[in-house]
Formats: sequence, structure tokens, C-alpha cells
Amino acid sequence: MVARFQARFNGSSTARRMKSNVRLLLAAVVLTVLAYLPSLHGPFLWDDLSEIRDNPALRTLVPPWRPMLEGGELPHRPLPYFTFALNYAVHGLEPTGFHVVNIAIHLANGLLLWWIVRESLRARAGHDANQIASAAMATAAIWLVHPLATQAVSYVYQRIELLAALFSLGTLAAFIVAAGSRRPWPWYALSVVCCAAGMACKEWVVVVPIVVLLYDFTFLSGDWTAVRSRSPYYAALAATWGILWLVIRSQAGRYPEAGFTLGESLLYAANQPTVIVWYLSRLVLPTGQSLDHGAVLETDLFGAGWPRLAAVAAFAAGVMMVVFNTRRRPVTAFLVVAFLLLLAPTSSLVPVHDVCVEHRMYLASVIPIAAASALIAHIVPERIFAGGATVIVLALALITGSRNTVYRSGLAAWGDAVAKSPGSSRALSRYGTELSTAERHDEAIAACRAAVRRNPRSTAAHAALAAALLNAGRDAEAVEVSRAGLTAGGSVPPGQDPILDRLVLYLGIAADRLGDDRGIDLLAEAVRRRPESVAAREHLARAIRGRDPAEAIRQLEAVVSLDPANADAFNNLGSLLLATGRPAEAVARYEACLRLVPDHAAARSNLVTARAAVGRPVPAAE
Repeated sequence: MVARFQARFNGSSTARRMKSNVRLLLAAVVLTVLAYLPSLHGPFLWDDLSEIRDNPALRTLVPPWRPMLEGGELPHRPLPYFTFALNYAVHGLEPTGFHVVNIAIHLANGLLLWWIVRESLRARAGHDANQIASAAMATAAIWLVHPLATQAVSYVYQRIELLAALFSLGTLAAFIVAAGSRRPWPWYALSVVCCAAGMACKEWVVVVPIVVLLYDFTFLSGDWTAVRSRSPYYAALAATWGILWLVIRSQAGRYPEAGFTLGESLLYAANQPTVIVWYLSRLVLPTGQSLDHGAVLETDLFGAGWPRLAAVAAFAAGVMMVVFNTRRRPVTAFLVVAFLLLLAPTSSLVPVHDVCVEHRMYLASVIPIAAASALIAHIVPERIFAGGATVIVLALALITGSRNTVYRSGLAAWGDAVAKSPGSSRALSRYGTELSTAERHDEAIAACRAAVRRNPRSTAAHAALAAALLNAGRDAEAVEVSRAGLTAGGSVPPGQDPILDRLVLYLGIAADRLGDDRGIDLLAEAVRRRPESVAAREHLARAIRGRDPAEAIRQLEAVVSLDPANADAFNNLGSLLLATGRPAEAVARYEACLRLVPDHAAARSNLVTARAAVGRPVPAAE
């Protein structure tokens, strides 16, 4: 009788705990959504422009490899790029839809994290059911609303980071289910598929098979004999490295990090302990987030750099102590090694273009948050832990909401970056570009000139200044700046550097506006350098329409083929066709324009003329 009563009581207690967990999960989801609402209607920023807004390859889903592997300027991550194309197919270039998908992926990652932490704590002795539930919930909630994740979520292009994390967490979650299942192979297969998908998202996923192996040894098997019994699974996981190799190999020329020297690797590695400490400090004190920190490598290894080398030595010694203490504290060793592995592709010997970027901590931050939550839940009474965790989550959500307000506009985001990193040439040039777009021309030119002064060798700064001068109608100055930028860029083969190719385009536009015949040659050169450049073809067509209308038509036909949503290009093409005595073809182009933009006044007026020319006048009612 007593046993039956205890069973009922325990069952009801478990049910109550389950309901409480569900409510807390829903509360964490709602808080996350509220924290990211300020960025929901934010515009495209930074790499969003070249990889999404101006990437004509994303305008189609068929064939699928076109959006996955063509267009843009940066190394392609096939699966994220395909999701960008899906977004475009649903709602065009409206940024809100892109932000919604990013937030949804972030929430899915949080739910996966909650489940993985819960199962991991269950696999280790020393935690009761309440501690496990509290620690898992706190980990997921804190991670979901932490401001350090804002760059990965609110900056649309960093969906590549979100999806890489999603498939990495999916790889581990499916493996955990398989390890405890009577029919494990479907789950092993799902784990391998997730890992393969992750390899098509981001390069750091290369470490995931190793992390899963170490997790197996630490939390599930406990010895290498049991781990070896899963050799076929690990062989399949390792085989997914081939996908990453193919992705990198097929576009090796797009990686600016290619061709680094041993000295550059050692210098980069010597800087990373300081960067990692900064990352960890932002978890505790979530302030100072910026779209661009403008961090530069410390190169004086015999002066101010000696403290940095001492930090490297101490960092390495600490890691080695943890590794050699694996037998006594295997979980601690796993957490340290897994954290470093997740950061290793960008924070070790491979000198990545940016020294310090917040989104690199997106998944890695899970480990210190989970470790702290589990430890505190183990030593602090449940009610105190729950109250403290609630206060922390609410405070972080408020900070994240405040941080997301800078993503409401490009001016706010880059103004914030300049305020926090006034020495960053890139932040200044990007801020200048936003000012130019807002037609604040004098301020834009001043910011871009400051960027060039900060880094006279920066082709990007020269390109931003040239564009700002063109927008202000100061074409002669734009010619000088474009030439200076091309000189700073050195002898790079055509098509290898998108910024140099852009400078050729700007030089051509400025020269053509000034009546210099070399402008048309430069515009043609810009098209040869970047055949997929819609802007280059449009400017060339505009420059030659009077002297060579047939070639102008050919360029505009290429434009509408590359970018079938370009309504203005259809209208301009129709006008050229009409002017060259091809009114029937002009009618088709005007109609295509109006299908895209029904209230396009110029196209509607031109269509009346074109239809009259072919004997099909527009009905009076229409």
C-alpha cells in the first residue's frame, strides 16, 4: 500500500516537474523572440549585400547547384546559400523573412541544447532529477538570450553559423539516441547525415566527428574498447570530411587565408589566447559587442608581445594539465578540449582574415555556460538556483534586446562599430557607405577618407571612397581614388579580387561620365572580370546604347537572365528594343517588368507606345 502510494506520489511529482519544464521552455522561447524583435525588420548588412542582396544566383532554385555554388564574392557554403534562395523564392529581398528564419534556427538550436545537456547529466552520476532539469533549463535559456549570440542571429549572413551549429547539435543528439536504442542504425544514419549537412555549412564542423568520439568516451562508453565497437559509425562520420574537402577545393581561390606562411601562423596563434580570454569575459560581462572590432595582430613579439607569449605558455600549460588529468576528471577534460576544438579552426594556427569575431563563439559558448550551470545547480539549493537563473535570464534578455536595436539600420550598426573601434578602417568605410546611401554625402566622404588614412593599402577603403564620390557627383575625384586603389591592390589577376574588380567598374563609370572614351573600355573590362556582375553590365549597356545598341541589348539580356527580378532592366531593355524597331519584343519585356512591379509607371507608359506600334492598342478601360 505504502509502495503504491509512493509510486503515485513520485509519478505526480515527475508530471509536475515535466509541466514546469515545459512552461520554462516556453518562457525562454518567448523571451528570446522578444529580445530579437528590435532586429526583425533590420536591413541587410555587410556580407549580406554581396552574398544575398546583389547575388543573382539566389534568384532561382533550379538547378539547385546554382544558388549553392555560384554568384557572390565570398567562399560558398552550399546549404546556407540554398536557404537564402528559398527565402528569396517566398518573399523576395524583404529582410524580415530572412530574420525570422534565423531566429527560428536559433530557437531550434536552444531546444536541442536543452535535450543534450539533460541527457549528458543523466549519463553521469552525482546529479538528482531536479538538478538535471534545472541545469539543462538554465543552460538553454541563458544561451538563447545571451547578447554574445546576437551577431550570429541578427546578422543575416551568419545563418551559416546557425546552420552549422544546428547540424552539429543534431549529429550529437542523434548519436546519443542511437547509443541507447535497441535499433540504433537509423539514428546512426541520421547522425551521419547531419554531420554531412554541417560540412556543407561551415569549415569548423571538421572537428565535430572528433568531439562526438570524445563525448562517447567521456559520457557513454567509458573505455576505448566500447568506443571501437562503433568503428563503422565513426568511419562514416570521418567520410563526411570528403564533403568539406570538395567544397573547399572547388573554390580555393575565394579563400583569402590561402597561402599563409609558417611565420604568419605562429603570429596568429600567439594572439589567440588573448582573444579567447576576451570571448570568455564577454560571457560573464556581456558588454562591448560590435559588428566589427577592428582587432589587429600584435606583431612585436620581442617587446610588448612578450606578455602575450607568456599568456600563450600559461594557456598551453593549463590545457596540458587538464589533458593529463583526464583519468581523474574526464568530464572537465572533455569540456576544455571540446571548447578548444570548436574554436580551433579559427583560433589556432590558421590565420583567418579577422582576428576576433563574436559569432565564432556561438556554439563554443555552450560549453562554459553548461559547465557553470551544472556545477552551480549541484551545490546551490534548487529554489535559490531557480531564482538566480531567472534573474540572469531576464537581465540578459534586456541587454540582448538593447543590443539588437543597432541592427535596425545600417547607419546604427556601423555607427556603433565606429564608436567602439574608431581605429578600424573597415568600420569607417562601411559607415561612410551607409551615410552615402542616406545621401549625407559630405559626412560619407569624410568617413571614407578617414578610412583611407587609417589604412592606405586597403582597397576596400578606396572602393568605398570612390563610390561615395560617385554618389556625390564628384567624378574627377572618383577617378583619382579608383586609380589609387588599383595601385594599392597590386598585380592581382582579373577576377581574383572582387574589390579590385569593383574599382575597375567605378573608374569606368567616372571616366564615362566625364566624357572619356576610355570609360567604355573600362566598363567592358569590368564585365570581363566579373561576367556575373549585374551592375557592370547595366552601366556598360547605358554607356554604349547610343553607339552600339545591339551590344547594349545583349548586355541587358544578360542582366535579366542573371537577375530575372530586375524590373528596371526589363523596362530599359524594352526601350532599347522599341528604339531599334523591335516593338513586339519590347511589349514582352514591358509586360515582364509589370508582372514584377505592377505600378511601374514608366513601363506602363512605354507599353502603350509599344502595343500601338504592333497594332495592339491598350483598351481605354485599362
